[in-house]
Amino acid sequence: MRGSSSLAGKVTIRRDTFGIPHILAETEEAAAFGFGYAQAEDHGLIIARELVSARGEEAKYFGTGIDNDFLLELYDNLKMAEKDLQGVGPLHRKMIDAYAEGLNLYFAQHRNELPTWIPRFTGIDIMANRRAGAIRQTASPEIIAALRRKYPPPGPRTMAAADIRAGEEPPGSNAFALSGSRTDSGCPILLGNPHLDWASLYWEAQVTVPGVVDFFGSTLAGYPVLRAGFNDRLGWVTTNNSPPMIGVFAVPLDPSRADHYLFKGESRPLIKREITVGIRGQDGSLRKETRTYWDSPLGKILYRTPEKAFAVDSTLLDAYRSFEEFYELSKTRSQEDFLRVLDRNWVPMSNFTYADAAGNILYYWNARIAARPDDGTDYRLDVPADNGKYLWTSLVPPSSFPRLLNPRGGYIQNCNNPPWYTSLRDPLDPAKYPGYLEGDNELGLRPQAMLGMLNSEEKLSLEEAVRLKFNTRMLLADRVKPDLLQALREGAVPSADLQNGLRIMEDWDNRVSADSRGGVLFTRFWDTYSRACRRPFRVLWDRSNPATTPSGLSDTPLALKHFEAAVRWARETYGSADVAWGDVHRYRFGSLDLPGDGADGSYGLVRVVRFADMPDGRKVAGLVRNDDPPVGFGDAWVIAVQFSRPIKAMSVLAYGQSTSLSSRHGSDQIGFFAGHRLRPIWFREEEIKAHMEEEYHPDDRR
Repeated sequence: MRGSSSLAGKVTIRRDTFGIPHILAETEEAAAFGFGYAQAEDHGLIIARELVSARGEEAKYFGTGIDNDFLLELYDNLKMAEKDLQGVGPLHRKMIDAYAEGLNLYFAQHRNELPTWIPRFTGIDIMANRRAGAIRQTASPEIIAALRRKYPPPGPRTMAAADIRAGEEPPGSNAFALSGSRTDSGCPILLGNPHLDWASLYWEAQVTVPGVVDFFGSTLAGYPVLRAGFNDRLGWVTTNNSPPMIGVFAVPLDPSRADHYLFKGESRPLIKREITVGIRGQDGSLRKETRTYWDSPLGKILYRTPEKAFAVDSTLLDAYRSFEEFYELSKTRSQEDFLRVLDRNWVPMSNFTYADAAGNILYYWNARIAARPDDGTDYRLDVPADNGKYLWTSLVPPSSFPRLLNPRGGYIQNCNNPPWYTSLRDPLDPAKYPGYLEGDNELGLRPQAMLGMLNSEEKLSLEEAVRLKFNTRMLLADRVKPDLLQALREGAVPSADLQNGLRIMEDWDNRVSADSRGGVLFTRFWDTYSRACRRPFRVLWDRSNPATTPSGLSDTPLALKHFEAAVRWARETYGSADVAWGDVHRYRFGSLDLPGDGADGSYGLVRVVRFADMPDGRKVAGLVRNDDPPVGFGDAWVIAVQFSRPIKAMSVLAYGQSTSLSSRHGSDQIGFFAGHRLRPIWFREEEIKAHMEEEYHPDDRR
C-alpha cells in the first residue's frame, strides 16, 4: 500500500534475504528519513541510548556515565551542536532532521514495546552525537594520563586512563587497492575492513535516489550517512591515521595570583565553571552533583600542576560538516570529482583508499590539522603556549597532504601505517611534507604482513584477494620462533614442559586458524615475555629495512623462563599445552557456538579479531545477550569490490544487521565470517528484486 504524502510515503525500504535495507526514495530528504527508520528497526534501543548519552543526560536517565555528562556539559555540547546544524548546507540540514524523524517514527510505532525513557530526537541530537565523539577524543584519558606521567603530581581534577591491555592495538583498519595490472581480470580491486569494538555496530545499506545517488556501503549505528562503499563508478574505504589534531598548550601559572596564568607577559584569569548534572539513583530518585572545572581562551583546562596549566583543543571539534562530505563523496562519479569533494577538508581524519571503473587507484592521507612551525617541535603532547608561537591560526591545505595516484607498482595499502609505507615499490618521501603531519613512526608488524603479501603476489583474482585478507599467519612467530626453537634445542637438560613446548612449536604452522595448535601457547609466551623485557627483539626496527625488522629474541634465558611458564599455564588452564586455537576462541550468537580464529594485529596478523573473556574460561566474540551490543573487537565488516562491468562486489558483517537474537539476521552471517567467505552484494535493481525478503514504506508499519 502506498504511504501518505509525508516523507515516509516517499521512501521504500526493500530488505534482502540478509536483512540489508536497499532504500529507494523520491528525494534525498526522504532517503535520509528511510535511513533513520531502517537503522532504528535494527538497532533502535542502542541508538536511543547513544543519543541520550550525547545529550549529556546518561546519568540522569540511567545513573551511569557521570564523567561523560560532566565532560559534555563542560564543552556545551548541545548548544554547540545546534550551532553546528545551522552551519551545514541547506540540503544536508534537511537530511539530518529527516534522519532524526525516521528514528522518531519507529519509536512512536513501537512505543508499547520500548522503554518509556526514549525521548523525541531532533537533528541537534544527531550533530551532538558526532560532536560527543570528538569531545571524548579531545579530552581523552590517554592524553591526561600522559600528562600525569610527564608532570607529576596529578592536578586537582583528572580522569582515569583507558583500559587498554599492554600490547593491544587501538582501533584501526586494513585496506588495499590493486590496479588492473595486478589483477586477473584487468580491473581494479578494492578491499577494506575496519577494526573496532564489535559494539560499535557497523551497519550496511544501499541508498538510491534515481538520477542523484546510488551507493552501497556501511556506517555506524547512529550515523546518518554511509562512510565507505561504492557506486557503479568508484568506491573507497577508510583507515585511521595519526595526525596531531589535538593541541595541548602549556602555560605557566602566575605564582602571585591564584588561578591566573601568564601569557605574553600578562597575567590572565582562568575561567571557573561550576557544572551540575542530575544522577538517577537505583531507587529512581534524582540527585544533583556539582563539580568545578576551569576554562581558558586556549582550550579547556583538563590538567594542572602547581606550576603549569594545560589547555586542550582540537580540530575535531569544528569538523561539523564531516557527515556532509561523506554523503557528497557517495555522489561522485570520477576520480576528479572525488578529489574535488575530498579537498574540501571537512572530514577530520583518515586515510582514503580508492579505486574506480576507469582504472585508477588512489591513496589519500587526510586530516584537519593546524598549520604549525615546522621546526622539529614534538607535537605529540604539550607545547609551550606562553608566547603564542605555537597557537593555531590556520589549517594545512590538502595540497600538502601525502597521496599516491596510480603507482607503477600497481598497489596501495594502509593498515594504519605512516603514509611513507603505502607501497614498498613506490615509497613516499617524508621529506617532501611538513614534518609534523604524522612523523616517521615505526612500521608495525600488521602492515608489514600486508605489504609482504602484496609485494610477493603479482596478479590476484577477487577471490584470491579475499583469501589474502583472511590469512591467519602470524608474522611475529616467523620473526622470533627460530630463535626460540634454537634456544630450546640447545638448552641443557630441558624440563618436561620445555620438551613438550619444543614439540608443539616445531609442529605449529605459525597460524591462528581455528584448528591450529600452538597459537595459544605462543601468544601467552610472547605476552608475558615482552612485558617483562624492556627490549624483547634482538634486532630492532630499522627504517632502512622497514618490512623485515624487528626480529629475534634479545634475552633467550628470560624467553625460556616465560615459555616454560606458558606451557604450564596452558596445560593447567585448558588441559593441554597444544590446545587448538578454536577450542579456546569462539564465535557465539545465542545457542550458535563456532570455533574462532584471528588475534590482535600487534602479532603481525591481517586477520584481526580479539575475544572477550567469558565465565566458562573461553574467549568469545559475538552476541551474548539479546539486544545488547556484541562483544569482540577487530574484523567484522569486510568488503571487496572488483570494478568490472558489471561491478562484482562481496561483503560480510560478522554480527549481522540486527542485535536481536530472535532475528535470524543477528546470526546469519557469522558462518560466512568464520568460514573466510564473503556473501554477494546485490546492488543492481534486478539483483535486489531477485533476492528481496520484504518491501514496505515506513508508515505501513502502523
